[in-house]
Amino acid sequence: MLQRIQTLFLLLAAAAMLIASVTPLAIFLHEGENVVFEAMGVYQNGELNSSTWGLFLLTVVSSVLALFTVFLYKQRMLQIRLSIFNLVCMVGFYLYFGFILYKLYPVENLLFEKVGVGVIMPVIAIILTILAIRKIGADEALVRSLNRLRG
Repeated sequence: MLQRIQTLFLLLAAAAMLIASVTPLAIFLHEGENVVFEAMGVYQNGELNSSTWGLFLLTVVSSVLALFTVFLYKQRMLQIRLSIFNLVCMVGFYLYFGFILYKLYPVENLLFEKVGVGVIMPVIAIILTILAIRKIGADEALVRSLNRLRG
């Protein structure tokens, strides 16, 4: 289990999604006021402006799913399917992030100061999950070829 490279990829993807859930996603100015966008909410001048619990839920589900997938090492096809579903969750994170940002604040009034680490981490998790899927597929192909030789 832990000697496979795809396990390391999945563990790192889970860690990246956990980092995305607890670090600021973006910091920007809206009409002269400082706004911090996190996975749990949008804070304007230190006060909670609106809750974004759905975004936090997506990051936690994605992280738990990656950790759960690690322990399914004997069921490689299920690992691949769950990893693909996890990719969909990670892409959904960005879609929901954009939707919330567009819904809460008009784009013409935004002035981005800093893009947070939390926005970059899901991209890293997507890349790591794709690498894990490729390695799991290679293991499955190897096992099938060995089964052909035996039978």
